[in-house]
Amino acid sequence: MNRIQSVLAATDFSPDARHAAERAAVLGATTAIPKGVLLHVVEKSWLDTLKHFLSAPEEVEQKIIDDASRALAQLVKEAQQLSGFALEPQVLSGNTLDTLVEAASNFDLLVLGARGRHPVRALALGTTSQRLLSKVRRPVLVVKRKAEKPYQGVLVATDFSSNSLKGLQYARVVAPQALIHVVHVFEPLFERKMIAAGVSDEVLEKYRVEAQLEAETEMTRFIDESGENPRKLVRIIEHGNAPGKLPEIVAKWAPDLVVVGKHGRWRIEEFLLGSVTLHVLAQSRCDVLVAE
Repeated sequence: MNRIQSVLAATDFSPDARHAAERAAVLGATTAIPKGVLLHVVEKSWLDTLKHFLSAPEEVEQKIIDDASRALAQLVKEAQQLSGFALEPQVLSGNTLDTLVEAASNFDLLVLGARGRHPVRALALGTTSQRLLSKVRRPVLVVKRKAEKPYQGVLVATDFSSNSLKGLQYARVVAPQALIHVVHVFEPLFERKMIAAGVSDEVLEKYRVEAQLEAETEMTRFIDESGENPRKLVRIIEHGNAPGKLPEIVAKWAPDLVVVGKHGRWRIEEFLLGSVTLHVLAQSRCDVLVAE
């Protein structure tokens, strides 16, 4: 992808969702996105409950939608003052998750906050955010910080899969001027079983050296295939278990944005969204772009 044509930011007016609106506007301004929408979904089940217990239900529903529209217009105004980019406000009613998934299908990028208004219900990530990531077939930018400026430093995690390649290409689209670190964490096949079997340190070290050389060759091929200028990238290859090691690397380099694939090479991870992805989402303090 050479350019983002459309971006959808979702908000429930929580602090993280506010940051998401601001980031979408900053992206719109810095990458010249033609179309940007800021969407708030009024939960239909909640409206139905109000209708059941209150008199004049139609007036109550309209007041809630009007209040949401005013709050949305104010948020659009504030985001535009920050960035110079005007998002189009839109209020819909329906099942929040289903409505967002359907709406996102018409955009190139979905931007949302890491946590919504109910952090107590969240585990590693806001409930709606995590479920959206599983269902949306678009890249999703999960925002954790206030968008004070365009992304300056980006870290792209790769396992050399096609998803990782999309992630690197997308990183350059959303952060055209950023320094990009491309990170691969390798763990030789059967290493843990070899350790459990009592294989000597000398044999293990030789095995790891061979695995690192193979990873370096794969990294060169991966970057060549991406079309990126190798001189504009920083390569990082480290030994370890990726779900645990990658958050350590992120903490060390402190990027503004981390880019990960929704799934790795092994599609069985799809049931867990991808263990590496979930670890990064849960533990990183910066924004995370999940490439589809």
